[in-house]
Amino acid sequence: MYEITKFLPREIFDDLLTILPIPKQKRYGRKRCEFEAILNGVLQVLVNGVSWNKVAFCGCSYGTCYRYFREMQRRGKLKLIFEALAGKKTNMAEAAIDTSSASSFRFRRMTGWDGKHKKIKTKISLLTDKKGLPVDVAFGKGSTRDLTFVPAHVQKQARKHKMGILNLDKGYTSCELRRKLRNHGTYVNMKTRDGDYIRKIGPKFGFKEDKYKVRFLVEKVFAWVENFRRIKLRREYKPAMFKAFVYLALILILLRN
Repeated sequence: MYEITKFLPREIFDDLLTILPIPKQKRYGRKRCEFEAILNGVLQVLVNGVSWNKVAFCGCSYGTCYRYFREMQRRGKLKLIFEALAGKKTNMAEAAIDTSSASSFRFRRMTGWDGKHKKIKTKISLLTDKKGLPVDVAFGKGSTRDLTFVPAHVQKQARKHKMGILNLDKGYTSCELRRKLRNHGTYVNMKTRDGDYIRKIGPKFGFKEDKYKVRFLVEKVFAWVENFRRIKLRREYKPAMFKAFVYLALILILLRN
């Protein structure tokens, strides 16, 4: 059997076994495969980036691993588990948002031309807390502006936690965004570009450099996400399957910390 500890500590693997749903044994029919073997095959695809039919021997067939992962995606279990873990482990007193792109084939849905990197890509936007742990994730085409992801993150978190400080980089420059979040009690900590919002009379937007250090933790999370080879290059035709792999990767990141 493929040794799981080659790319994942045994403690984290055991924690993953406890939080993921176990396939039920039917009354009639052949006996179910061991859940540990099924999860072993799924993690090989996520971490090593191999195709499903290239999964090394893990105690069950690659078809069983694929059907289990597809069923978890169809029921939305991975998203629910990620949101539950994030709610327990994160602190939203300070937060940060940043966006990264995953290279992709020219699929019909959720892909677009990223002018910055000159490639077809799928964008991933992450909201992290003061410790750099992922709280929320959003997806879009490579041509989508980073600024459009912010309202979705803020609206989703407004129902659960109140963000005190939101750290953003210069790519999110927007006077309207600053004022809207200020009305909701969130201070936007962001450097201004040369010539932006410079007025002789009236208050100017402030910047807290000591608090801005939290934003750089987002880059660390994206580096962790890109270590999972199945996410670095999008191979899934259906966006839902690609999202499921991202949710599973974020669950592993939360379990590590």
